[in-house]
Amino acid sequence: MPIVSTRRTTLAALSCLALAALSGSPAAAADLKTVVSGQLTVAYRTDDKPVSFIENGKPTGYIVEFAQAIGKELGKEVEFVSTNFESMVPAVKNEQYDTAAFGVLVTPEREAMVDFTTPVGYGEARLVSRKEAPIDKVQAAGGKTVAVTRGSALIPLLNKIAPDVTVREFPNVAASLNALLAGQVDGLFTGLATADRLVQQQAELMASQAVTSGIAAFPVAKTNPELLKALDGAIDKLMKDGTYTRLWTKWNPPSVEIPEDMYAEYPGMPHPEQK
Repeated sequence: MPIVSTRRTTLAALSCLALAALSGSPAAAADLKTVVSGQLTVAYRTDDKPVSFIENGKPTGYIVEFAQAIGKELGKEVEFVSTNFESMVPAVKNEQYDTAAFGVLVTPEREAMVDFTTPVGYGEARLVSRKEAPIDKVQAAGGKTVAVTRGSALIPLLNKIAPDVTVREFPNVAASLNALLAGQVDGLFTGLATADRLVQQQAELMASQAVTSGIAAFPVAKTNPELLKALDGAIDKLMKDGTYTRLWTKWNPPSVEIPEDMYAEYPGMPHPEQK
């Protein structure tokens, strides 16, 4: 009997491990290589509400909470480390962070440095200006001076749309906003949700039309393909089980909708009205 019992226990354990591997559960991800063993070290920005910011001394935002959900799927504690946007991708490349809780736009230059997960967003941007000196279209920024966050992929996009624009780079959105309000620049070019929030908060500001800026995804070091695969699996699950939809609805105003490309990327992903 003891032999049979031991054999049954062993078979049960093997069955559980096999199921874990198939399901992508935390047990299957326990041996993933990460910067700190047993932990997912994630860079985030403190100033990009509602995506990634700090509130009451804690990191939050819809991509931050999505990263926390990914960590739970992988069975790892998530440790957030604040950083500036300019150094984020190079730091992931050099394995200082496992990834970044920010929808980093995928560009050929960045793809040369790091790998990217499947999409966590499709970026859109707006140009914000003062009502007393309006810039009603991004194309009309030619000949103007526009603030953009240092290192942003929006810089080449702005240069393409308005070739004669003068770009002034600032360390973060807050510094760009201060420069705009002080009249040091004519406009501020940033992500759609951030632009809408600034216009809602500052009565003297107005926004241009939205322009598509590209695919947003999580960066991962090229030396860690196993982590990339695990993140992709977790993202797919959380897209389809409604987690992403719930967080989007929680953090974004009704006027900012989930891009249709996301539903095409993840068939079965619920729309907000279904939750």
